[in-house]
Amino acid sequence: MPGPRSRVRSDFALRLLLKKIIDYGLSDHIRNLVEDAQRHMGYRSPYRGGRTLTDLLRQAHTAARAEGDQDAAERLEDALSYATNVMLAPDLEIKYQLLGGARGRHANDLTTFLSHATTFVADKARAFLDDHPLATRDELMAYLDEMQRLVVKDLAGAAGVFQLSPGMNEYAVWMTEVLLDRLHASDSSLSFTPAAEASAEEVADVVLLRARRRALQELYAVVLNRHSSERDLQRALEKNLWIFGGTQLANRLGPRRISHGIELDLTLLRPDGTVHVIELKRAAVPLLTHQRGRWVPTNEVHRAVAQAMNYLVVLDEDRPRLAEQGIDVRRASAEVIIGHPQFEEEASENEVDAALRVYNSHLSRVEVVTYKQVVNRAEQVLRLAD
Repeated sequence: MPGPRSRVRSDFALRLLLKKIIDYGLSDHIRNLVEDAQRHMGYRSPYRGGRTLTDLLRQAHTAARAEGDQDAAERLEDALSYATNVMLAPDLEIKYQLLGGARGRHANDLTTFLSHATTFVADKARAFLDDHPLATRDELMAYLDEMQRLVVKDLAGAAGVFQLSPGMNEYAVWMTEVLLDRLHASDSSLSFTPAAEASAEEVADVVLLRARRRALQELYAVVLNRHSSERDLQRALEKNLWIFGGTQLANRLGPRRISHGIELDLTLLRPDGTVHVIELKRAAVPLLTHQRGRWVPTNEVHRAVAQAMNYLVVLDEDRPRLAEQGIDVRRASAEVIIGHPQFEEEASENEVDAALRVYNSHLSRVEVVTYKQVVNRAEQVLRLAD
């Protein structure tokens, strides 16, 4: 089963970016892969996208990382993020100056938009005079001094970040409230509940749900990258602690060096303070091998489980000292996340799940799951939240 899906974006901005990436300079191999993506898109609108485009961009990104070309890898990652609707169009245009004066143009657009708030200031002034018909000029000016003219300027050294004029904090909060809770969008695909019917909590839930979908897409892209290291996977999962949440785990990270002599990949604390250890291994490793006509876990899986067991033993032995720090390891458990069915040469996903189910039934405080199972679990949580 594929990972999280969304419409693939293929437009003129992406074509301009791919051309810029080539112009910056690439090896012949990476250049050929990028040109394959260009040919797939075509040279006239409407441009072709779909799974083929993201696969081609992902191959080029993987090749750049394999060659150690970090600049090209970053640019291709941005292209993939834009195509999968993770990176916003204004941010892409500003970062790569795809159109002339992109930074100034977007700043002006934002200024124009925010300047409509001056209507609010005028209404405030009229209301003040209605309530205080004998107010002097100085009194009115003193009142208006609290409402400075909206000014938006580019923040030096931070592409796509803008700064309001001093004294605008209160109005920035007001504008945020308007954007989140009072602004109606005609695009039905945004799926926001009408502001008249939605509470602030409901709007916040929608925003959080969208953020988690984007984060899950990013995590899945890292998982499916054959060259992703354990550290890459760790960073991606640290941004998605909610995956381990629900009713069982709090979104809280404990210390990695929880006990002398060991450094854990992720230390999660349950709501009652007990520890849940996450041991991460690479996704592109073999999970199953044949033994007497049956699928059984490989040595990579056994070693990962043994490592997790050793961590639990160390925590048990260090229990008195950890208890003084408010960390309860009496019921500590561990989860090993390793492999993905896509990287299995022979075994199917069902065979992987079945073999690990049998294997886990003989373990006590350790469970082995694949990255596919972790993502599927997260997808189910998001579906239930809809």
